[in-house]
Amino acid sequence: MTERVMTHEESIEYLLRRSQRHDDVFPIRRELIQTRIEGLLGEPTTEPGPLSKLLRAPHALELLLLVYAVTTGGDYGVTERSQLWGRAAGIYMLPDRNASVAVSRQWQHLEKLGLIERRQHGHLKRIVKRRECGLVGEISLPYTAPTGAKGDVYFRVPFAYWREGWHRKLEMPGKAVLLAAMSRRRETFTLPQDTRGARALGLGRHTMARGIEELLRHKLLVKAGTDEVVNARTMRGYEWVHTYQLAKPFNINLSKSEIERLEAEQLALLTPGVDADKQAGQPA
Repeated sequence: MTERVMTHEESIEYLLRRSQRHDDVFPIRRELIQTRIEGLLGEPTTEPGPLSKLLRAPHALELLLLVYAVTTGGDYGVTERSQLWGRAAGIYMLPDRNASVAVSRQWQHLEKLGLIERRQHGHLKRIVKRRECGLVGEISLPYTAPTGAKGDVYFRVPFAYWREGWHRKLEMPGKAVLLAAMSRRRETFTLPQDTRGARALGLGRHTMARGIEELLRHKLLVKAGTDEVVNARTMRGYEWVHTYQLAKPFNINLSKSEIERLEAEQLALLTPGVDADKQAGQPA
């Protein structure tokens, strides 16, 4: 008689339910995408976060997202068999010891980036989540729940990423741009497609373009219009760029200031007889 083995989707669902997150979303700090650092003169600036080093490691990214989803408190760790992790991340589907080798390579990559720590837990490994910024010097920082303060910005990823099959439907460029878009935390936003702008997010220009096209094709991203932005490298010093909006189920990230702005716009539309100059905060 053939013995049943958990499928890819069953393994994912087991881990998601294990998290006991009632809202079916989990947080990721923006620093996974883009990290704040000090410039040469001490001025605040940014550099690509650890996501840029996962673009050629799709299985490692899937494992990391699952760890982010399932760990909710305590030491922010989780202990499961390699066979379960292998099936959930699509690395190795057979219920044998080869799963340990295949999965271990991916954990090693994440550990070298300072995103997780492996600890012995009986005959299994406990995977402990570390700060999303990865290594600071040669040290990984212990994880704490993000606060949403100015220097601790985060965005939320819905379990629908797995439950609606986007982990299978999207290629790596689409996944990277999706995470970058969610980290914007605005209803309408731009995505840099020039070489310099894409590199600031740790993405190549072609990767950014492919990711945008992929999300547009799947209707997860929609073009909202155009906006004129500063670009000193052009002859005019300005350029017109496309603006975008995320569609369901990923349109769940708005900053407090963005919510207030949208509420003010809605109030202005619903308030009859208010002078346009007053709505804009200008003296009558």
